[in-house]
Amino acid sequence: MSRAEQKAATREKILDLAAERLRREGLAGNAVHRLMRDAGLTHGGFYVHFESKEALDIAALERAMESLGNLASKVPADLPRAERRAQMAARYLSRSHRDHPETGCPLAALVSEVPRGGDMFREAYAGAVAGALMGRQEVLGPTPPGEDIALLALMMGGLTLARAIPDKDLSDAVLRACRDASALLAEAYEHRRGDEA
Repeated sequence: MSRAEQKAATREKILDLAAERLRREGLAGNAVHRLMRDAGLTHGGFYVHFESKEALDIAALERAMESLGNLASKVPADLPRAERRAQMAARYLSRSHRDHPETGCPLAALVSEVPRGGDMFREAYAGAVAGALMGRQEVLGPTPPGEDIALLALMMGGLTLARAIPDKDLSDAVLRACRDASALLAEAYEHRRGDEA
């Protein structure tokens, strides 16, 4: 392996670990000294790969979004649009997603921290939100302004609240209520679209 290949492989190793921690522990999870130690590397070696902690967090957010993929594309294409949106919300607002943030959506995992982040990180987060909305529209078709924003906000808020509640019964109830509300909202938007046609 050449020196350049080794450097690239090391950067990938750091990024994979950082993306997992970003989703599980938030921005604080990627403390440079701890991250490098756990990756089996020296603290000083960090700056060979990233110019700053914020640059690492941005790259980790991008990696987490890439690994998540387009959730809308995982729903059967032959269903009516409202049903596809409801199924996507049901997958997002699941116990599995709630209980495994390290492999889940970084947008929900970071939503409460972003306002306190640096300007560049906030811009990267906004870009990731815009990318998620665009990905939905690519798969599900164009929607009126606000429809996908409202559904995404309901899904992210529901998941975040469910994770914050230690009582599993109440947490499950939050997930159920938000799944039901997402399905009703998707259906209401579909009816409104039909009325306007």
